[in-house]
Amino acid sequence: MHFRNHLYVWDDRFLYVTPGMISDLTQRHTVTLLVALDEAGFVLGDTDGQQQRYQAALIARHCARSLDASQTRLLSLNFDPQSYEHHGLSHFLGEHPVRSVILTPNALDADCISNLGAGQLDGAALFKLTTPLPRAISGYRPIALNLDMRAMHVAQKVKKELPLTSTVAELASDVGLSPDRLSHLFSAKLGIPIKSYILWARMRRAVQLIAEGEPLSSVAYDAGFSDSAHFTRTLKHFFGLTPSFIVKDVTLRML
Repeated sequence: MHFRNHLYVWDDRFLYVTPGMISDLTQRHTVTLLVALDEAGFVLGDTDGQQQRYQAALIARHCARSLDASQTRLLSLNFDPQSYEHHGLSHFLGEHPVRSVILTPNALDADCISNLGAGQLDGAALFKLTTPLPRAISGYRPIALNLDMRAMHVAQKVKKELPLTSTVAELASDVGLSPDRLSHLFSAKLGIPIKSYILWARMRRAVQLIAEGEPLSSVAYDAGFSDSAHFTRTLKHFFGLTPSFIVKDVTLRML
């Protein structure tokens, strides 16, 4: 079966599989698990130009890295700050911006990889695939979390109300906090400034609009970006992909 580019997006994570890619520096608000599906592995580069080859690696949020996966099929699993996995994997990373990891044998079997690359897994099977992969990392252990429902409520509202955007003051009022207190709480509990999270939510909204077939000329405006150039730069910064590439060469599904 032919292995193609697929991007699957859930409310709190996204999965990208590709037969091979090269990207300049990208920096995301997600924690990213990269897995080479062939023996050649992939190369990550840092902002100083230092490079290292990996078979599988965990990349911390806000960590800028370039990627050369031209010699391997690649799985990129990204967990949003709303997900439990984001926080568990961040704890596992500690102070490491990138950590080489080993997956337990058969965490991804040949049939699963083949079906994934051919787009033959349904939404339930795809989500089920994303859940055990972190636990397949050697040494990883689940952790207890002290999340706050006010921060979670605000994160959900930011995503659901786009393309409209409430001010921080309005979001704070919803949960009975001052703007400063909400900003502190949001950063402390989700690990990302609220204004950065709003930008990430706009990016996800833009991907959703592309999946729905909206013309690229309208996507930037409808997702809340000032112009198409800003939208294109931001999308490439987060995903390492241009809007035109997603439209032409990626099968995109919102789940």
